[in-house]
Amino acid sequence: MRLLTSPILSAKDWAALRDGDRARVDRELADTMRIEVDNLEAHSRDDPVQVLAWMIADELLEVRLAVPMGKLDGDYHPKMGLFSDSSGSTVVFHGSQNETERGFRNFETLDIFCSWQGERDAERIARHESRFERIWAGRDPHVASFSLPDAIRNRLVRISRARPRPYPREDEATEESKWVHQDQAVERFLEKRAGVLEMATGTGKTRTAQKIIARLAHDVGLDTVLVTTRSLDLLEQWYTGFLNERSWSLFRHFGPHREASRFQAAGGPKILFVAQSYLQEVLGGFPPQVAAKAMFIGDEVHGFGSPSMVRDLTGKVSPFGYRLGLSATPERIYDTEGQAFIEHEVGPQIFEFTLEDAIRKGILCEFDYTPLPYELSNDDKEAIRQAVRRHHARRAAGEAWSDEALYRDIAAVRKTSLSKLPPFEQHLAERPDLYERALIFVETRDYGRLVQRQLMDREIVFGTYYEGADADRLEEFIQGRVQCLVSCHRLSEGIDIPSVRNIVLFASARARLETIQRLGRCLRVDPNDPAKRAHVLDFVDLGEDDKSAGGADRDRHEWFTRLSQVKREEVK
Repeated sequence: MRLLTSPILSAKDWAALRDGDRARVDRELADTMRIEVDNLEAHSRDDPVQVLAWMIADELLEVRLAVPMGKLDGDYHPKMGLFSDSSGSTVVFHGSQNETERGFRNFETLDIFCSWQGERDAERIARHESRFERIWAGRDPHVASFSLPDAIRNRLVRISRARPRPYPREDEATEESKWVHQDQAVERFLEKRAGVLEMATGTGKTRTAQKIIARLAHDVGLDTVLVTTRSLDLLEQWYTGFLNERSWSLFRHFGPHREASRFQAAGGPKILFVAQSYLQEVLGGFPPQVAAKAMFIGDEVHGFGSPSMVRDLTGKVSPFGYRLGLSATPERIYDTEGQAFIEHEVGPQIFEFTLEDAIRKGILCEFDYTPLPYELSNDDKEAIRQAVRRHHARRAAGEAWSDEALYRDIAAVRKTSLSKLPPFEQHLAERPDLYERALIFVETRDYGRLVQRQLMDREIVFGTYYEGADADRLEEFIQGRVQCLVSCHRLSEGIDIPSVRNIVLFASARARLETIQRLGRCLRVDPNDPAKRAHVLDFVDLGEDDKSAGGADRDRHEWFTRLSQVKREEVK
């Protein structure tokens, strides 16, 4: 197959073309890319760009890029194709139709010519074929064609995205000053080479990491990067965010993707996006001499200190020459072992840019806070008393049972208290507007069903997004087909949906980590809603007198109240 196309390509298609061209001379990479014929149909449906790269690597497809010349300064735009069989029979199509979503909704035309349908069709086919061969061979005075190596070498391709403004705006200097913290974080990391950047949600952790990678690539020739986090949705966002970085080959090892072996075999600058659950397997393929020149990036690094990570990965990350941790809430409160592991393997906290800083600078929006009072039922109080008795009995028996374990048991009672449902029902009736573009966080699916029943009674259109749910559920919310989403833990980290204005916290942990993550889901500035002001609805028992509860609701109430009073600073 020969493909002649415009140099304006999607980032994914360009990455596939570039990888396939590299594999033509890197046979080991080509072998890892090769797809079994039996699986070709499934791959073409599930991962079409991988098939595109494989066809180029196996020399089944040759691509040239066409650029108008002379008086023509637009794009190469014809839609035409020729198909021939072994007997010489040929079909040509020519028209305005293209395979985009909008293309199937437009009024389009398509002409079909068949060589066996008479002399007139045969003449038209000959003209189209002659034009194609003339452009392909570079003999057309109005169109130049370039091979893939030439296009790569000359940076010919333009990624299809919104073009930058061709003139400066008066407020651009002010806008740039909002993000100066990113450059400060970059300089701090380059000085230390290892450590954690604490940056509030929405303040550009990924962008800061990209700047660090670019500086290291330029300054010291960095060419191997590993990015990991526990959220697959967040990993996919990382991958998408790097698609426009044309000098890097990108590989995924999470979800349905298993590209670690391709990553290891590939030459040149390369980045692997890998789920934390596969880290032990992947890090085993990094010889010390390779790791010493490579970079490790752990996003939402607070999750990196889990007991399983400590058990399996001690000593596996510290050999990396550059180690970057990113988090809005890096400290693992009540887990000294996990915190020590993060500091040893990744590094200590070396930079801070807080929620308060981000709201004052206008990077995050201001918000209102509504504490909804509730009181524990007698059943709830009895469940807490039993938890306390179990705690003391285990301690008396000499078991290693921490206070934090007791706090978790008490928190589980509070998170699923049925006493929260009546005030929630009343609030639904009084303020239904606060459940548009809203995320409702519950502790369990069973509790979520009770909340969902109340939403249905008020005819609020909602969806659910629990662990294991299809990503289409989230897409429905992003596209506005449902206005409210009920979720457990899955949406707490990293998901960027600027249109979210409201969050409801049925479940809040005693430690502030998860609460900050969830707050970050509604504080992102929305370009389509410049006047956006967020809202947080929280359930609080301000009358709690159980010392073992640690005053969690009261502490959270005071923190939310204080934070909601932070105002955006006027630009001078």
